[in-house]
Amino acid sequence: MNIALALYTVYDELQQDLEHTLHTLRKMGYNTVEFYGETLWPAAKLKELLAKCELDICGWHVEWRLLQPDTIGETIRYHKELGNANIVIPCLGGPWNVAHTAEENSAAVWEQHAGEMNRIAGVLEAEGMRLGYHTHAHEFEDSFDGVTPWDILLRATKPSIFLELDTGNCLEGGADPVLALKQAAGRLETIHCKPFSSFSGVEAGISVASDLNDWPSILQACRAGGCRYLAIENEASGRGSKFTVAQQDLHELEKHLFDTP
Repeated sequence: MNIALALYTVYDELQQDLEHTLHTLRKMGYNTVEFYGETLWPAAKLKELLAKCELDICGWHVEWRLLQPDTIGETIRYHKELGNANIVIPCLGGPWNVAHTAEENSAAVWEQHAGEMNRIAGVLEAEGMRLGYHTHAHEFEDSFDGVTPWDILLRATKPSIFLELDTGNCLEGGADPVLALKQAAGRLETIHCKPFSSFSGVEAGISVASDLNDWPSILQACRAGGCRYLAIENEASGRGSKFTVAQQDLHELEKHLFDTP
């Protein structure tokens, strides 16, 4: 398994100085990154810069609106030129009301989303690309007569769609990330390793005393489930510079990875 950085961790820094941010991450020891947000840079320029920084790309979080019939063609063109094969839906529903509102939230709506995801996956797969879905807390918190959105995604999406479990979001939703990883075994191209504190939420670091993640068990489940990329994501704003946080988390996760059979 390869450790990557989910660039949402350093999102502001990336917008201010793309090249400096990528160079800094490479010097820290990262060799893979996952992008998030709008495509602000020409694909050819970004590809050249990633090569210059000796960084690989393991995916990009692409908004739902950019995967619709009238937008997916341009999305595919950009990512093929960049050389990115993994397109990840950042979220559906939740507090952001992506694709449906809180009032519309239901099992039937999630079933519809699963069907649409299957259709999108087919379009991407014809171009040699793959679709993924990134989880938040609400996929585990919401329940429709005992059935959660996570249950529906597991059952109703095609197996080629990878499920990018976010460990911290899973804990925030009251679920067990180790169990969720075992449920999604074989569909774990990338997961998000996010520290989550028992008393301060995302204001945490990997392996700090209050971090609720059982990292040895999580890494064992990832390895058994065929995970390729462990993408660190840290949303803390009060633990120093985002670069410092990213470096601390890298060192801590590397220690766990080294010790995990």
